[in-house]
Amino acid sequence: MHAAREFSSRVSDSLKIEIFPYSVFYIFFEQYLDIWETAVINIAIALGAVFLVCLVITSSLWSSAIIVLVLAMIVVDLLGVMAILDIQLNAVSVVNLIMSIGIAVEFCVHISHAFSVSHGDRSQRAKEALRTMGSSVFSGITLTKLVGVIVLYFAKSEIFVVVLSMFGPPSRSVPIEREQELETSTLSHLTD
Repeated sequence: MHAAREFSSRVSDSLKIEIFPYSVFYIFFEQYLDIWETAVINIAIALGAVFLVCLVITSSLWSSAIIVLVLAMIVVDLLGVMAILDIQLNAVSVVNLIMSIGIAVEFCVHISHAFSVSHGDRSQRAKEALRTMGSSVFSGITLTKLVGVIVLYFAKSEIFVVVLSMFGPPSRSVPIEREQELETSTLSHLTD
């Protein structure tokens, strides 16, 4: 794609007309031209939004910064796991990374809030936060999300297309011609 664009640019310059390369596959490959830039920008926006919301809700710059730091570490860990499992960075994986920030913020905020309302020194407050909120976070949030997501691990995206095309529910919309036939037959039955 790069070579085709460079060639067409040279030809455009020499002929003084605009020429551009086209292929059906370029639509798919276009995402890879700036996927890292897109990923970094969207992750930064998500982390910035989380920071601002946490700052407003907790009124603590320190807690908000720690939450964002932990979320950033989670994203880095996920990128590492993606590299180990040979998962490419593409539009779908970037969306999943952004969603992981939204899911992980819930865990972090609960623990951070429990820590901030606990009494004692930092070590005692950390133990108290994990004692009071750790089990709730683990059982109430983690298990429900884990059960919902574990199914997706075994599925390829094509399976949804195949399953829906073979076993999907019928359409709830009625074509206009069919709707008019139904109205006509209903009216004729009512007049009889």
